[in-house]
Amino acid sequence: MKLAFIFDTVMLKDESNNYYSINLNYNLWKNRYLKVFDEVIVSTRYKECSIDEIKEKKGYTLSNGENVEIIPISEYNVLTDVFFKRKKIEKQIKSIIDKVDAVIIRLPSPLGNIACDVCRKYNKKYAIEMVACAWDGYRNHGHWAGKIVAPYMFFSTKKQCRKAKNVLYVTEKFLQKRYPTYGKTTNASNVIMNETTEDVLNKRLEKIDNMNPNSFVLGLVGPLELKSKGQEIALKALKILKDNGLDVKIEFLGAGNKEKLENISKRLGISESVSFLGTLPSGNAVYEWMDKIDILVIPSFQEGLPRVLIEAMSRGCPAVGARTGGIPELIEEKYIHKAGDYKKLANDIMYIANNKIDAKNTSIINFKESKKYCKENLDIRRNNFWKEFRDQ
Repeated sequence: MKLAFIFDTVMLKDESNNYYSINLNYNLWKNRYLKVFDEVIVSTRYKECSIDEIKEKKGYTLSNGENVEIIPISEYNVLTDVFFKRKKIEKQIKSIIDKVDAVIIRLPSPLGNIACDVCRKYNKKYAIEMVACAWDGYRNHGHWAGKIVAPYMFFSTKKQCRKAKNVLYVTEKFLQKRYPTYGKTTNASNVIMNETTEDVLNKRLEKIDNMNPNSFVLGLVGPLELKSKGQEIALKALKILKDNGLDVKIEFLGAGNKEKLENISKRLGISESVSFLGTLPSGNAVYEWMDKIDILVIPSFQEGLPRVLIEAMSRGCPAVGARTGGIPELIEEKYIHKAGDYKKLANDIMYIANNKIDAKNTSIINFKESKKYCKENLDIRRNNFWKEFRDQ
């Protein structure tokens, strides 16, 4: 059976018609969808780059390969195209779904909304992967247009989930409650993570025992220019910690222009305590970095079920986070702050640093909770869902 996978991101295309992406690479198609479907056509936006330019961009890997073909939506380049070029985009989507037996559409996205409408119009079997909250994502996008688009995206995404016969959510409760469906459903995180050993936890517990409550390192992961990751909130919390006489540092892991965050750090007078590490290859390099930090902070304004949090939990790393998306499903209530509340974030960090018994307990809880998201368990649940969808 042939599948089309439609989502809204920007792939990079080289001179040889190869396509590259950060997270949606060939291994994803091979290890997830090609285990259920025979072939996959992937459709999204794209940007042409030379192979040398792509090599300079960290984190991009090949997306097309055996039984995976990329057919981009060439009429969709900027957000306004979904309004002014809608008919042309619909025509391109129609030409793609005519080639396949079923369609998986990742939401929320403007392109995904159109694809859902086209599939229903032409009676093509489709399913939705619901990976984030439309309202939170667009409302906190960082651009004024996001606040205008947010209500439309919220209600249109809600409509698409309600009408779909099959919806896979990445959260256990949050997205299901906000975007309910009458169709068949399951939940499976997008995290790809192998189960870790007790030795990892023991090393973390030893690290907490040796932690200086007045001198420690925080970590935050996310694109530097994406306001919804809450980097500014973390910096304001860091300022409070510094004002309390603590020798605290924060390390930002992620791609993007750091100028704005550097300026905020200078304004707050904490530049010497802020480091920008750029990106690291996924897997061991990220895990090694997580093993070095003392507390992960995730003060996001928008999330689905954050992969970085589950990965940190699998390393036994204490974490504090915002009441956003699926974050409260993962970490203890006492370490949750209202999105934007940097004072509570600072207090939560100080509490962990000064209470080693509680820090060790949360480390154990996080480690055990992460096992629910090990690759083997999620693969079984996800594969069964897609097999049922395929055979309908």
